[in-house]
Amino acid sequence: MANSVTQEYMQIPAVTRAYTTACVLTTAAVQLEFITPFQLYFNPDLILKKYQIWRLITNFLFFGPLGFSFLFNMIFLYRYCRMLEEGSFRGRTSDFVYMFLFGGVLMTVSFSIHHINNSQACISSPNHVSCHYQ
Repeated sequence: MANSVTQEYMQIPAVTRAYTTACVLTTAAVQLEFITPFQLYFNPDLILKKYQIWRLITNFLFFGPLGFSFLFNMIFLYRYCRMLEEGSFRGRTSDFVYMFLFGGVLMTVSFSIHHINNSQACISSPNHVSCHYQ
């Protein structure tokens, strides 16, 4: 049984497996109170003034507390990322990673501009990767 679970896990495409696993582990760390959501959210002031660079990445990994919403977010994330990686980006893993990075940079820059214009910090919901660009 454990071997079949491992085999199924290893059959998930690499980028989808890594991102989904990172999201689940980040949420588990918050749920187990190893870290708090306040250590993860995107805050340009803390990034630029206190050099908390990890916030550029961690805001895309936390999907809120465990619950029904988290479960559906993980299902949709897994499903659409896998469809993209096995379909539109088959054999082009680096292009898929580039799409992730480009989308993340675009969302980060747009939020930074919005933050500067409105001078209000907010906990960013993990603006999930735009996996529906097929």
